Amino acid sequence: MIQVYIDNEEVVSNKEFTIHEELLNTSSTILNNCYPITWEATKDYVSNFYYPKDYSNCEIYKNSNLIFAGIVKNSGEISLNPYDPKYCSLQILDYKTLLSEGSTLDYVIPEGTIEDAIDSVISAISSYGFVKGNVVLDNANELIGAYSTLDKTAYDVFQYIAEISGSRWFTRMIDATHTAIDFYTPELMNMASNIEYTKQYFENNNIVDMQFSYSGADYRNKQVILSDQVFSSIDTIDTLISNVEQTNFTTSAIVGKLKEAYVNGVSQTIGTSGDKELGIYADFYYKIGTNEVESSSKQPLGAEIKLVYTSLIKGRQVVSNEDEIDRISSQISRNGTIARYETRNDTSSNKELSRIADTYLKFKGKAEIDLTITTKDLDIFELGQQAYFDAPIDELKGNYLIKTKDIQITQTGSDGVVFYTYVLSNSFDTENQINFFDNQRRKKSGNIDENEFITRNIDIENEANIIFENLTITEQAITDNNVLDADLNAPIIE
Repeated sequence: MIQVYIDNEEVVSNKEFTIHEELLNTSSTILNNCYPITWEATKDYVSNFYYPKDYSNCEIYKNSNLIFAGIVKNSGEISLNPYDPKYCSLQILDYKTLLSEGSTLDYVIPEGTIEDAIDSVISAISSYGFVKGNVVLDNANELIGAYSTLDKTAYDVFQYIAEISGSRWFTRMIDATHTAIDFYTPELMNMASNIEYTKQYFENNNIVDMQFSYSGADYRNKQVILSDQVFSSIDTIDTLISNVEQTNFTTSAIVGKLKEAYVNGVSQTIGTSGDKELGIYADFYYKIGTNEVESSSKQPLGAEIKLVYTSLIKGRQVVSNEDEIDRISSQISRNGTIARYETRNDTSSNKELSRIADTYLKFKGKAEIDLTITTKDLDIFELGQQAYFDAPIDELKGNYLIKTKDIQITQTGSDGVVFYTYVLSNSFDTENQINFFDNQRRKKSGNIDENEFITRNIDIENEANIIFENLTITEQAITDNNVLDADLNAPIIE
């Protein structure tokens, strides 16, 4: 039996509705022609209006077991015709929506471990009913840089942590008032029972349908990676002559790293623009990504300035899978090269560009397969689980991730029939692998640059009543002046 409660009041709706669940997206359902079950006693559907307030609680049960908990987000289709029933249609979202709709965090997660950062965010949003679930990471104790959550929601920060840790995160309903946050390294995700292509497996799991589809929409067997700036493998040497007394010099190429500097053959010390801002002295300063070098002192007319530096140049790396090219060529009797071009400016290393290209071919150089399984009255998978498919076709064998789950509920009299439809994918770690280098840098550096100050929004109002007893007040004469003797912006201390 299916029962739906809104604000603890049982309601009825159309006999069929579907709850859609998807990784990283808010689960939702639509209840059409919804009204309180108490109307059934009087059969008066016209005199009263039913439109529950937004953010009302909604709970759905099957045979007294909770299968969905969320909030009423939108109401609509309420007739104002005096002759029509006053039903309404409701959009119901699960509590995951509060991760993006709730308050921004607005604090700094200090440098610490990945698990410390997860704990910090969950603690900050615990008043919304979120609790720590399964955190199964092979790098949970790795250190990450400080991260400002200013103007960021919990959803934003969880997504950031997942990216830099190469993990997957999702929510899991515990009960009507608590939702767990789970983090998993892809290889350590919970494994469901193997999927088998046998009549016995179909019968034991009430499977009514199983099918697969594959897509070559993003397939490629040749990957070209372009970059606006990578470090050259050969040093550049510029010899410049000071035309006037000057401190600024223009190099022939963009500077990636200034290695040596000489004035009339005498070696000079070198620093970055960041060093200069910190007050660290050097004879010459440079800023990565520009063609400007600055001298701390004016160089006289005719001075010879020799600069040795690694320049930044445009990068291009090409990787091909010759076996795949030959396969397609033999099938179509034409050139079998399927090329894709990507621009990546998140690395300045040609070696990393090449490894990124290899990763694209590894994860996008094959068909993406979706497996769809439908069961009746038996829930066999949870979102985020993996399952191995022992398929009758070699190309289909392998691990799949349960990425969506539809719960179709049909009420027939006092009985309820539930169909579960799962979509599983064989391509579920692609983005983490393709963005590996960028995510590793973000993990170490966080998002707070050196010398950066974080603006805080502080909404605190303090008020106190001070009662003096037996108070004697003596006026002190000013003998000098009453000007505060302190530097501008000096700190106030006790």
